[in-house]
Amino acid sequence: MAPKASTTSSRRLASTIALASTALIAGNAAVRDQRADACGWSGPVIEDLTTFDPAVAGERGGDGLQYDPFVAGFGGPCDDCARTAMAVDWGAYFGAAITGADWDKVLYGATARDLAALRAAVASGGKAPRGYEALANAVASRTSMRDQALRALDYVALARATEAFASFDTSAPSAAEVKRLKALATVGEKAAAKAGDAFMAQRFGFQQVRLAFYARDWQATIAAFDSRAAALAKPSADLAGRARYYAAGALRQQGDLARANLELARVHGSTPSLAGVAAQDFQPMEDKDWKATLALAKDVRERTELWRLVGLKLDGLGAAQEIVKLDPTSSLVGLLAVRELARIESTAAGVWGTPDPAAVAAAQKAAANLEQLATTIAAAPGADRPWLMQLVAGHLAARRGDLKAARARLAAAQQLRPNDAKVTGQARASLALALAQSGPLGGSLGDELARTMTAVGPDFGRMSALTLDVRGRLAAAALKAGRPVDAEFLRPDDPANASKWTDAKFLKQMIARANKNATAFDRFVTGSSYTRAALEQELALRSLLDGKFADAAKAFATKRAASSPLGTDPFVTHIVDCHDCDHATYGNAPWTHETMVARMAALVKIANGKGQPAADAALELGNAFYNMTWYGNARIVLDGTHQTTRDTAQAARWYKRAYEQGKSREFKAKAAFYAAKAELQALITKQYQPYEEASVLPVPTTWYPVVKTFADTQYYQEVLRECGAYAAWARQ
Repeated sequence: MAPKASTTSSRRLASTIALASTALIAGNAAVRDQRADACGWSGPVIEDLTTFDPAVAGERGGDGLQYDPFVAGFGGPCDDCARTAMAVDWGAYFGAAITGADWDKVLYGATARDLAALRAAVASGGKAPRGYEALANAVASRTSMRDQALRALDYVALARATEAFASFDTSAPSAAEVKRLKALATVGEKAAAKAGDAFMAQRFGFQQVRLAFYARDWQATIAAFDSRAAALAKPSADLAGRARYYAAGALRQQGDLARANLELARVHGSTPSLAGVAAQDFQPMEDKDWKATLALAKDVRERTELWRLVGLKLDGLGAAQEIVKLDPTSSLVGLLAVRELARIESTAAGVWGTPDPAAVAAAQKAAANLEQLATTIAAAPGADRPWLMQLVAGHLAARRGDLKAARARLAAAQQLRPNDAKVTGQARASLALALAQSGPLGGSLGDELARTMTAVGPDFGRMSALTLDVRGRLAAAALKAGRPVDAEFLRPDDPANASKWTDAKFLKQMIARANKNATAFDRFVTGSSYTRAALEQELALRSLLDGKFADAAKAFATKRAASSPLGTDPFVTHIVDCHDCDHATYGNAPWTHETMVARMAALVKIANGKGQPAADAALELGNAFYNMTWYGNARIVLDGTHQTTRDTAQAARWYKRAYEQGKSREFKAKAAFYAAKAELQALITKQYQPYEEASVLPVPTTWYPVVKTFADTQYYQEVLRECGAYAAWARQ
């Protein structure tokens, strides 16, 4: 199999140059995710779409190498990784003689003048510049390390001067810059000849590669790398990888794509901190170039490293199969297997919406091939991480509902890694997926599923996705079996049940189910969604909206239903509504769900009577029903429930009764106008979508004319002053 040809594989050298400027002396690169949400993405992330946690593999190179459709590339440079690598290297070089803190001052804070003064002080035993006395004294107390410290300071000075030429600009340097770079190269060459030890020889050699690179002399860069291959190889593996990375950049600029890709594969395989950027720069090739690259590889390891990069960029499963042909025990297959599993899972989940049937079919075929490959590798003598292959195969078996195969493979993984918490967690998670599709809801398998989900634990890296997946599968099965109540507990706010929440019978069934917790499965179904108090509140509010005032009041009075402060006065309304104003004015009002409903239950008895007392009570009821809707000041009463409404019919009914029972013209004018408001909001609800701005207000043809008959009242004049919409209608 040759990698597919690419017509878009040409890349600028920016990432290589970015690498060179990441740190003052010996910056290195590490994998840094650049998520799409940095550009405004607010959709799902890979953790929402997959139930296999890649962290279980313990892969070297960081998370950036894992599959993620929302991340471009495999990461970028990071300065903190450079500092870490340098701290380790220099710490090993100086030992306890010079502290890391003192040397960091030299690396990151010393100016050219400081370096010159410090060098003179170390050489002669004179006074050190301010802030560097501790380092100078440490060297003075160990005269045997003076030459070592002087060479290190010379190296810092050279690296500092080199850094001035590190740039993202790919244009050729000026003649003056080239002259300066060559002069620095001469200085470095002389210093390298007196390096005195392998550590400094490697570092001076590294600077020679950098200087040629920044001079844009690609041939010289390659020559500097090749001629110093032995010195650059050790003792620092990190520095060796970065030197090779510069060489790869020069090779690409020179047009030697075959060797450039080979060097990138070597960097990718040997230097975890650079694995991501090396993969990102690896270019898919035409068949001829690919064969040339393979021919350059010196052994099986390098050929498998090349195939892994092909797998990262093009075809993970195909590349994994090629690696296994070369080396069935290769450590490079694990990453590709886990990446392919993530790709399969995210495809099935529908990354960009409803998954394409053809894509799903292709993913299912890939899943079968991957399961077979993982099973074969796990059984091979000397296989790398056989427990990981068992986990992958077991997870795929679980996803297709083969409980028997999943059990066997997941158990084998745990037996191979009995003390690995991540393996145990993933095995339990995968088993839960298998159990979730293993037959009728409940029974012994249901109880096992519940216990398994509890045992996975909240620290599992894909717990949220696992929970949604398992509960979603069970909810679908419940709906299919005619059990909408179970489905709603398992998958709250399921669209299939949306209309049922205004049915008191359904609410009572939900409450009854919430009280059924005899088995582990029962507790799993009901344990993480709706509480009984919340459901009782739903039923009480439904009763209120349905006109069953006594039932609603009793539910709150007996504390079955949840009640909380409203932060407003639900019985107050105005000519012009102002939700926020009323919450500010009546924020300390004592009204709660319980007291409001109790007041309404008392009012309805009076409102059903005769005369002005009935009219006054009906007006208050109308205000309360109006304010509970989206348009009023007490929508908080229904907020967070499934009873929220824009329906003002109940308010209109009570306003009409208030109008009919009212005696004074001032009162009737008010009742008529409030009825007109309820009619207006009903028309808006009918003509416009929720949250849509009403471009033209509809006219309440029933109640506006009634209001106009009270033009002789003081209240009518208030309406004209405050309500522009009515005033405009009245003028017409």
